[in-house]
Amino acid sequence: MRVGNLLVHGPAGAGKTTCVRHVFEQLEDETSTRAIYINCRQYNIRSSLLTELLIEIGYPALRKGRPVDGILSRLQEFIRKNRSGVAIALDELDCLGDQTEVVYNLEMLSSSIEKDIGLMMVPNRDPRQLWSDLRSESRLDCSILCFDPYSEAEFVDIFNQRVTQAFRPGVVEDGIVEVIAEQVAPDSGDCREARVGC
Repeated sequence: MRVGNLLVHGPAGAGKTTCVRHVFEQLEDETSTRAIYINCRQYNIRSSLLTELLIEIGYPALRKGRPVDGILSRLQEFIRKNRSGVAIALDELDCLGDQTEVVYNLEMLSSSIEKDIGLMMVPNRDPRQLWSDLRSESRLDCSILCFDPYSEAEFVDIFNQRVTQAFRPGVVEDGIVEVIAEQVAPDSGDCREARVGC
């Protein structure tokens, strides 16, 4: 069965990265799939991202400056020999300078071996802008998951849980969480902004 790909998008602070990391932890714990999370802000050049991917799947570290074709050949060889599938999360995909080429390379790699490589792509910008940049859209067989901004009630629930876990009773005044949620939810729905408000 063909593994599909997933594009996860939504506003900043809506929990995309947290959710992806949680799903990948569960995937590794409950299946034989090798789940690899890469932040494209940190590895924002095609060769560095592919080298990091190779290192993450367990291939010995490469010298810097290897040609991309050599890295892809090693990835292909290693994944073909490995018994498990591979799932790759590319968080902050739009920070990657060669995003089109990387997605294309991984799709071509997946079709050249008998194992699927599942991609989970998490861009910061609107996915319609991303698709206009990705020539390989038709190859991706990609589902889309949209995260909505948190509502005021969701903020209250989330932060009440965190206050209970982080503080002794009485440290945070009654009603303060509601005030923060009331201010942040309509503006951005960004959970991180509410954290700063604390």
